[in-house]
Amino acid sequence: MSKLIFTPWKSKSQLLDVRSEFYPLPSYDGPDMRSHACATVEAWKLRGNLPHHVEATALLTNAILHDDAQRNSIFSIRATYSAAFCRFVTGLVDSKIHGQRKTMFQRAVDLGLPASFVELRHEATHREPPSLVVLRKASQRSLEWLWDNYWVGVDDLGDVPAIEHDDSESVKKAFRDVLQQFSTGYGSVPPSKKRKRDHEVSVAAQLISLCDASSQGVRSLPAVLLEGSALIDPARKLGESLDETFDTWDVVLQKVAESHLSVVVYLAEELVHNLVFNVASDFPESAQAEALFLWLLHLLTSPEWEMLRPFCPRNYILTACSENPNHWAKMLGARLREEEPSKNTPPRAQPVAQKRSKKGTSQNGTANLSDADRKLRERGWGPVETWDSRPLGIASI
Repeated sequence: MSKLIFTPWKSKSQLLDVRSEFYPLPSYDGPDMRSHACATVEAWKLRGNLPHHVEATALLTNAILHDDAQRNSIFSIRATYSAAFCRFVTGLVDSKIHGQRKTMFQRAVDLGLPASFVELRHEATHREPPSLVVLRKASQRSLEWLWDNYWVGVDDLGDVPAIEHDDSESVKKAFRDVLQQFSTGYGSVPPSKKRKRDHEVSVAAQLISLCDASSQGVRSLPAVLLEGSALIDPARKLGESLDETFDTWDVVLQKVAESHLSVVVYLAEELVHNLVFNVASDFPESAQAEALFLWLLHLLTSPEWEMLRPFCPRNYILTACSENPNHWAKMLGARLREEEPSKNTPPRAQPVAQKRSKKGTSQNGTANLSDADRKLRERGWGPVETWDSRPLGIASI
């Protein structure tokens, strides 16, 4: 039997509206709606079943709004900050609330809450209220923690455009709507690095939802990406770097590829088709052809795509470049062959001990390792340096 969950909000859209009032986009230039969000949460609290994370967000935000030395005394501001912060931490780590025999520090570790929050709570409860500088910084960090651990996980897929029919044009239209929101999501205000990444992950989730909803989704997405200005700016000039574009789209495309690996194949095919079958690609001064060349080179040679590179149709791309040898196709084929390891002289098998003795070493022991091995070593994994051989036992005859 399914379990009923009662929420103080009528629909998920109401919770999303409150979230956007607490955490507006950097491009938002309307009135400050945080006080309205606090009032809404206060009304929800009267209905019951209000999640602690929502209440804590309202309390901390209200404390920030109360921080006005011209209207309120410093003592009142410090007391409001202290009460909101203590309520936030206590509601998460108090063992009497959660019924677990653990210290507050143990609970904080389990939740990923900074230990300094528990220390500051103890200071604000049992000693003098901390200084305003400390309280302001702690409140801001608390709101960031609440965003990372609650609000960013609130399902935002209700904004995914509906697909009227499961045909190519309807699916492409839905993709265009999502990409249009992505391209205009920040406006003229540069976002913080964290908010930018959160927005990219949200867009990737919407694209994945569309791919899941339609049989045409995975095949149509690369075509939509290349038909507009998503991956390549039409006003781009020859020689301009694509590093900023790579930094933005690598996150989105790799997130989609985690759910639909075939999107890597279709994207590479779409890129090479536009490169080899475009008449402009035969001209060295074509900025668009150069951008296609750089995208393919990025997919097939950059460290960022190393984990997904086995799914790129490298041989197909080389064949397409060989059979359609325009200027940029020949350059791409030559660069890929330079990166290709020699297969004519296979390495001779050597004893294991001899192989270990010939490995290059450096100060950190990571020389001559592939990028994948290096990433594993950074996370604590690595090869066994010495072979420990010992008998399992002696069998009596």
